[in-house]
Amino acid sequence: MYGDTIEVEYMRSLLIPVSLIAIWLAACGGDSDGDKSNTASPVTSPPAVADLARAVVQIQALDASGDMVWTGSGTFISEDGLILTNAHVVDDRGDEYADLAVATTVKTDQPPDLNYLAEITAVDYALDLAVIRVVSDLDGNEVTAEFPFVPLGDSETVEIGDNIRVLGYPGIGGDTITFTNGVISGFTSERSVDGRAWIKTDATITGGNSGGLAVDAAGRLIGVPTIAGSGADGETVDCRYIADTNRDGNTDEDDTCVPVGGFINGLRPVNLAASLVDAAISGAEYVSPIETDVEPAGGFDTGDVFISNMVFSDGVTEDDQPTEELDAMPTGVSEVCGFWDYEGMDDGMSWEALWFVDGQLSEDGSIIGETWVGGEKGSWWACILDEQGLEDGLYELIISVEDEPQGSRAVFVGGDHPSVEFTVENISSTPVCYVYISPSGAQNWGFDHLDIDEAIAPDEKKKFDLPGGLYDLLVEDCDENGVVEEYEIEIMEDSNYTLRDD
Repeated sequence: MYGDTIEVEYMRSLLIPVSLIAIWLAACGGDSDGDKSNTASPVTSPPAVADLARAVVQIQALDASGDMVWTGSGTFISEDGLILTNAHVVDDRGDEYADLAVATTVKTDQPPDLNYLAEITAVDYALDLAVIRVVSDLDGNEVTAEFPFVPLGDSETVEIGDNIRVLGYPGIGGDTITFTNGVISGFTSERSVDGRAWIKTDATITGGNSGGLAVDAAGRLIGVPTIAGSGADGETVDCRYIADTNRDGNTDEDDTCVPVGGFINGLRPVNLAASLVDAAISGAEYVSPIETDVEPAGGFDTGDVFISNMVFSDGVTEDDQPTEELDAMPTGVSEVCGFWDYEGMDDGMSWEALWFVDGQLSEDGSIIGETWVGGEKGSWWACILDEQGLEDGLYELIISVEDEPQGSRAVFVGGDHPSVEFTVENISSTPVCYVYISPSGAQNWGFDHLDIDEAIAPDEKKKFDLPGGLYDLLVEDCDENGVVEEYEIEIMEDSNYTLRDD
């Protein structure tokens, strides 16, 4: 099921922030004759939670018999019945439901009242956002009610430490609306969106909250709680084999799984909802800024997926290139970006950019359970951000596709890491085809330092440019049999490592 099922388990949730400028101008553009259907009064004081709750609805997908198929949440953004929610909450690409019904919040200690039917006015499956409009009551009669709504805010102005409030109808929270609060805890960015890709929060958000309300301290809508499932089918996985913890060169069930899942929450900053809301208000056809054909699917074959050429930079150019390729970064850098080439991908796959800092998963910095929209091959990037400056440490980026790690590399931030040459000399009788030189503390060995068809034959040597530091070394022959495995080699100046026959 692509939507939020009634039996929803703990799932990872993300907030997709809404940009103020274009949306606010559109939403406030009432006619001079008094049409106020999309007019919002300035917020002079923070509204009470109970007042915010009345703008939050439960969206029910009903089958032909009127039975619920799944539920989600939404927020009125105009008094004439526009509701902002998630695309997967209102997914109409299959035959799973016949009608979208809207249940409104009357009393916060009572289940919502099922009163209305709605239709999709604008939807973006790649961005997982949608706008629907109330069109009638349950009997098909015209609706003249003026709905309580929340004005749209500016998601680009929120910062780490800012307070947010979240309301919705989570499947595990009973039948009544549920309130949680928290703070903005981090940012990430990635190739498919402009600016911040996700802004994370420590607020506890669960399944049915998808499509609901996230407001800033002034009570303006700055985000849509959005389930980011661990696969295209939206299942929750709480532990992944994504780190080669036993350092045998393979990532599998013999390793210790890394907890990824449960409550992982955040904000997703882009101008995503602006054009959706504008199209819904104007009646224009909505065209997604992401050119892709994303369909709900699962069970993708990852056998053809190939990740290569991963590099790091402290920023991204306007044409999606690294500002400067760096193997080590200075103290105080605010952004670390990983770039990589890929092939064999399919739109709709689940993928993740998992950042580890000194061996610990950064939930605030990672992109988790996102749907791939980048096509079959090309280049991509993802960044971990802290506008006050990232902490010093070893930053490792692991790219996972359909819960399977496909490539990783690590970069130093802060500390003393001079450029050095590390020479591997082979005086053994065995050709060497694989050389892994991984900073000590990284979760995985990373990429082979030799080209695909390259080898170090007997009596040959190969020089590698490295930032000085502490490294682990794994060398294999052309049949992938281990030749050398050594840990915590201090490489702070030009040095030579000799391979010998035992």
